[in-house]
This record gives sequence, structure tokens and C-alpha cells, in this order.
Amino acid sequence: MSFTSLQFIFCFVPLAYLGFVLAHRFGGPTQAINLLATVSLVFYGLWSLPLLGILLASMIVNFTVGNVIANLNANPRIAKNLLAGAIAANVALLGYFKYSNFFIDVANQLSETGLEHLNIAVPIGISFFTFVQIGYLIDAANGKLLPHTFAKYIVFSAFFPCVTAGPLVLQQEMMEQLNAPRFPAFDARRVLIGVTMFAMGLCKKVLLADSIAPFADSVFNGAQHGLAMNAGTSWMGAVSYTLQLYFDFSGYSDMAIGLGTIFAIKLPLNFNSPLRATNISDFWRRWHMTMTRFFTAYLYSALAMAGMRNSMNWRWSRFGRFMLSAALPSIYTFLLAGIWHGAGWTYVIYGLMHGIAIATFLGWREFTRLKLPTPLAWLITMSTVVCGLVMFRAPDVSTALTLFSNMAGLQGLGIDSVGLTFDSAQAMSLIVVMGAIALLLPNTQQILYQEWPVIDHMPEETPLAAGLVVWKPRLGSALLTACVMTAGIASIGSSSGFLYYKF
Repeated sequence: MSFTSLQFIFCFVPLAYLGFVLAHRFGGPTQAINLLATVSLVFYGLWSLPLLGILLASMIVNFTVGNVIANLNANPRIAKNLLAGAIAANVALLGYFKYSNFFIDVANQLSETGLEHLNIAVPIGISFFTFVQIGYLIDAANGKLLPHTFAKYIVFSAFFPCVTAGPLVLQQEMMEQLNAPRFPAFDARRVLIGVTMFAMGLCKKVLLADSIAPFADSVFNGAQHGLAMNAGTSWMGAVSYTLQLYFDFSGYSDMAIGLGTIFAIKLPLNFNSPLRATNISDFWRRWHMTMTRFFTAYLYSALAMAGMRNSMNWRWSRFGRFMLSAALPSIYTFLLAGIWHGAGWTYVIYGLMHGIAIATFLGWREFTRLKLPTPLAWLITMSTVVCGLVMFRAPDVSTALTLFSNMAGLQGLGIDSVGLTFDSAQAMSLIVVMGAIALLLPNTQQILYQEWPVIDHMPEETPLAAGLVVWKPRLGSALLTACVMTAGIASIGSSSGFLYYKF
């Protein structure tokens, strides 16, 4: 059941919230949490009961193992081995469902064995709930688990607003809220804030992302089928996909945060106007922020620290220390982040592209004092992002290379392409409008800064960035929210699924 379905908006959420309020009213916070756990399992089960069984089995095993690890304080060696085994089991489960057929393709290419694909149904959101639970296991080994029950663990690892596509939550930030002594179940102000954020995310998805999607699809499909496209058309298609993905996933994240707010749970921020970034490192601090946070905390930091220790012990040069403590950890981390997104060489190359870009930026900052003009720095950053997303979106490496060739002008520099159904004027209009929204207008959390809807600390510049577009819980704001929600619901008919559902 998608967030953009009428059944979800008019049936599932109202019934879930009614049950939440009644459970809290007659059973207190504990029963309200139990209700949230049940609702989350029902939500996932509506996608597929067999896949719900896989999710539930994963949660039971990880919850049990995590608590065993946490109780092995006197046996750190055993705890470490158990942690390694549990992480390996989670990765193996993820690998089986998500990467088996990719491995079969690689084996066929290397040995011409002719192995057939496995008929595997990939559990929706498996990358998200697997990595959330791996974080839980690492926290258990580090003695960071907060008191929790299995119901709280279900809410943490499979809360229905974020189980299918994030944001990636941390055990501590979720348990601190669930362990709070009391919280109001019915709060009209909180519901209005949550509905407002949900409505804004819905409009991002159905009014913006879905409107520009046909232009991106037209160009990528044309390249896949060998149509000749010049540079103008190719760049418009690549930029269209960049904007589509941004408003699609940003919209989903806003909707998830809004739903969490309705149910008295603050989720972490996932986007902070990333298309305004002027270097690739800042881009990743703003784009899919919870994924960046996860890989930084649990992978990059450990690699960087180990690299720094080794380079000092080996007395390497400044450049050697940089390579071992910054460049190589960045490349390795983003390689895994690329593979985390999907099974295919395009994702491998996408991760490498961004890893090398990050390493290059860090090296520039480390070894030069030259600072590029802001417009040039922004242009280089966005060109890197757009080119990376060409590889990310392309169905295969050959199609991506074809588009790169076209973007380089090898088929001409105009905007009209033979055999391609593409309204260049309409596409350009959407690019200009959506680009202006992303670059010039305050983002969702800035508009709502007076009622700060996320668990993250609010940056000091947020009030200034909001400008005059500030939401306040008044009658006028409620009416505006109703208009925005109506506009979004009226456009649902042609809505596609969220792009990140397949990850």
C-alpha cells in the first residue's frame, strides 16, 4: 500500500490513528506502542504476507541476538564473534534476495555457464530494514542499547512510515522517544503539523516528480533503444531525472516525517536542499542524510581511524596518510553505498564515481589553497551529481555510456532528436520551475521551523532561510494545508510508485 493511494490516505491512516488514540486512552503509552507495532506489521503485510514473514523472522532473530550480545559484557570476544556472525547473516539474507540474480549474471559472463535466474520476490525496503537492524547489533556490542521491549523494537525497525524507503533511524533516537514517560495521543496541533508536512510531500511527489518523469523516461528509453540524441536533449533528460528523483524521494521523506509526527514520533531529516551544495561533500551532507550518517558512523569513521593509525605507525608521507585515512575510506564507503542501492554494474560504477569525487574534493581541500568561485563550484558539483545519476538511472552501462556520449555533443548540440517523442519546450519549463523551487524557495523544514518537525537539531540559519514563508498553526494555515492536500489527492490518479521502493 503506497502513501499515494486513496486507501492509505482515507482508510489506513485514519483507522490507525483512531486505534492509536483509543489504545492510549484505555491502555496508556504501552498499549499505544503495541498498537503502533501491530499497525506497522499490518501495513507491511498488505504488500505481501510471505514477505511479512521474512521481515518478522529477521526482527525476531536480530532482537534476540542483539540482547544476547548486550548481555555478554564479561565475554567481549564471544560478543565480537557473535556480532560478526549476525552481521554476516543479515548481509547474506540481503544478498540472497537482492543480489542472487546479479551474481548469476556475473557467473554467466565469466564462464558461460548459462545459469537461469532465480524466481525471487525481493522484500520491499529490505535494504532499509536490514541496515537499521545491523546498526542495532553494533549498538548492542558497544553497550549503547536503551531499555526496550519487542514491541518497541518492531516500531524502531519497521515503523510503517519508514520501513519501505527510510529515513534510516538509529536505535537511540527512537528508543528515547518510546521510553518517554508520557506523550499525548490526541494533539490537534501535532496532527495539523503532521498533515501539513504530509501534504507538502505528497505535492512534491504527484505534482512535481511525476510531471517531469515522462521526459526523463523518454530520453533514457530512447538511449536504451539506440535513438540518436543530441547534447541538448540528453542533458535535459539527465537533469529531468535528477529533479524527478529529488522531488520523489524528498517528497516520500516529508510524508514519512509527517506521518511520524501524527503518531507522536519524530523522525530524522533526510534532505536539506542538496541541489544548493557547492561541493560534493556538502551534497552528501544534504542528500539522503540518514544513509550518509549511517555509512559515516558505522563504516567510514572506522576505516579512517584505522588508516590514520596505520599510516602513522608506518611513517608514511602526508600524501600517503591522506590516501589511507581519507581517500581510500571514501572510495570504499561509497562503493558499498552504491552496491547497497541495487544489484548491477551501474550501481557499482555510481558508487565509485561518487567515492572518487569525494576523494578528489578532500584532496583539493588538503593540498591546495585555491578556492573556486561559488558559481563555478556549484556548476562542477551539480554536473558531477547529474552525471552520476545518469549511471544510477540507466538500465545498463551501455545505455549510460551512450548518454554520456550524447551529452558530450558527439551527436550534435541542439535539442531536437530524430525518433524521440519529447516536448522540449514543456520539459524546459518544468526544469526551470522545479529548479527554482529547489534552489530558491525555503524547504519543508524551514517553512515549518517554528514547529520544528524532525528530531535533528535545528541549524541556526534556518529562520533566516525561511524568509517570509513561515507556517503557523492558525486557521489560515489549516485552510492552506487543506488546499495543498486537495491538490495532491486530485493528482494521485496518474501517480507512479516511489522510486526508492525498489531499493
